Amino acid sequence: MKISHTWLQEYFKDTLPSAEVLAELFTFHSFEIEGIEDALSGNGDKIIDAKILPDRAHFCLSYRGIADEVQALTCLSRVEKTIDDEPLVVTDSVAKVSVEVEDSNFCRRYVARRVENVSITESPEKIKNNLSAMDGRSINTVVDAGNLAMFDYGQPIHAFDADKVKGNIVVRKATEGETITLLDGKEIILTSSDSVIADEQGPLAIAGVKGGKRAEVTMETKNIIIESANFHPTAVRKTATIYNLRNESSKRFENEITPELAMSGIVHVSALINKLSPDAQFGPITDFYPEPVAMGVIVTSVDFINKKLGIEIPEEKIIEILKSLNIVIVIEGNTLSLTIPHHRFDLVLPEDIVEEVGRLYGYEKITGTIQTIRPEGAPVHSGFYATEHIKNILAGLGFSEAYLYTFVPKGDIEVSYPLASDKKALRTNLSEGMVKALDMNARNADFLFLDSIKMFEIGKVFIGKGEHTSLCVGIRRVKKVKGKTSNEDIRETREALLKALNVDVMTLCTVDDTGGLMRYKGEQIGVINSIDGIMEINLDKLLSHIEVPSYESIGYGPAPKVSYKVFSVYPFMVRDIAVFVPDSIKAEEIEQIIISNGTDLLLKHKLFDTFQKDGKTSYAFRMIFQSYERTLTDEEINKVMETISNEMKGKGWEVR
Repeated sequence: MKISHTWLQEYFKDTLPSAEVLAELFTFHSFEIEGIEDALSGNGDKIIDAKILPDRAHFCLSYRGIADEVQALTCLSRVEKTIDDEPLVVTDSVAKVSVEVEDSNFCRRYVARRVENVSITESPEKIKNNLSAMDGRSINTVVDAGNLAMFDYGQPIHAFDADKVKGNIVVRKATEGETITLLDGKEIILTSSDSVIADEQGPLAIAGVKGGKRAEVTMETKNIIIESANFHPTAVRKTATIYNLRNESSKRFENEITPELAMSGIVHVSALINKLSPDAQFGPITDFYPEPVAMGVIVTSVDFINKKLGIEIPEEKIIEILKSLNIVIVIEGNTLSLTIPHHRFDLVLPEDIVEEVGRLYGYEKITGTIQTIRPEGAPVHSGFYATEHIKNILAGLGFSEAYLYTFVPKGDIEVSYPLASDKKALRTNLSEGMVKALDMNARNADFLFLDSIKMFEIGKVFIGKGEHTSLCVGIRRVKKVKGKTSNEDIRETREALLKALNVDVMTLCTVDDTGGLMRYKGEQIGVINSIDGIMEINLDKLLSHIEVPSYESIGYGPAPKVSYKVFSVYPFMVRDIAVFVPDSIKAEEIEQIIISNGTDLLLKHKLFDTFQKDGKTSYAFRMIFQSYERTLTDEEINKVMETISNEMKGKGWEVR
């Protein structure tokens, strides 16, 4: 959500901190900040771009919600009287809007009022600037007033041209094949799963998603019907997704807002219209609200909060923090009975209160403590330790673990709305992904001084309507060795793994060489070499047959110290050099010449071949060159190689 510093200031008597300071407060206590930018209007305003996640979207997709956060973080004084408090005259001659709601589970509240003699004009510059700050555009005073009310309270508002509405307002399911032309001119063919706002002639709007063209408010409109409603979040999300109609209104409904906001929204938009069109006449409010929501109550204690946080926050401070969130507190002995505001859907459990106290108090004030690895008596997930044991075995055999994509182009279970064309379904095996991973890593074998790429993955696969955990092991030989193949390597790996798991390979786990099927006690548990150098095992079946090692028997020790450093994003270059030297010359002396003359572009080197003949020894070294700043050229690396070669020739050695 975009937050205008100038607009936000309107909610406070005290002067707000700068946009930069507010952004830092939000980052450490509330939500992520994408950036700060100057307002397009050129009025000196600063716009804070906040990333509001679903846990706070119920109330923080509004300026009042953001103002509540700022007040809790800064203790600044709020403006006491707002435009909503100004008296509004209700004209008896203006008819009350008649509303019918067919499904109160979908439409939990519908508030409406008729306004006559409205003067619709272009909005003042201030309103245009406010909408511009939200990446919106000004339409006219009525539409703009609705959008301002939405950004203020987080409650979407819609206005219909009352003279174009025929009969009563009805909130109902669409009939199959029914059509509506939207405000942007797009025609939608509706289904019976969609909900609409309609009159006796048909749909006026797709409920919670988009208004229709037929009752659009224009500069010629004189009488309007204002709608402020609450719709079921899941239903709105489905409809908005199907028709690709996501917008500011649907986004707020999708994240769910309290029905209590509907009345606040219509009061606010009425006050704005009254200010922009002083001659407007307002009718009484229609309020369909069959099941008013009650405020939630959470019972907790200061001791519980402090125990969960691991520190001692004074009771007075905890009470101060909770009151800053507009939570009503009743203290009974050691118990805190907390009445939660309607809009705080994220506060349900005592642990939620702990999180609120912790984030507002400041997580930086909470010092870390070392916890026991496993509390006494805590249950152990045997499958986890079994898979960790298998990972350790394979790592000991020289394999690296891979984490590959669960979503693939084809599978038994498809995704309705995939994120990408190559991620349309859940994978049915690990082998296909392993082949691609081996191919990609084989390109860097020279860089890693590897003769073969050895990888494994443990992950879920989804076949039919079921799922299980698979183990896939893959080997790709990059350098050919006489008598050795990837298929032979994978068979040796199979035997080594099963032996480490105390499985009798010869009698209990057999391989059908004709089909490459692996069987355990007659039950098929996997395949080997159906794809060269690949073995995939149904790990759930294998573990059901063998004794799973206990936590104590594995005996995890302290983690090794690992040093990380930045890697280069630029391509590497490989060069080999071989030199004949007298037997008295050691490899270390040649290595020193390579290091001394390799410049800072020499990333690594390795002695990869040695043989002796006629009192001389041949040493062959492989060198990897790479820059952290640019792509290297053959010319500059050839110069480095020439320097190394000349240094060796100067000693009377034969360079090949």
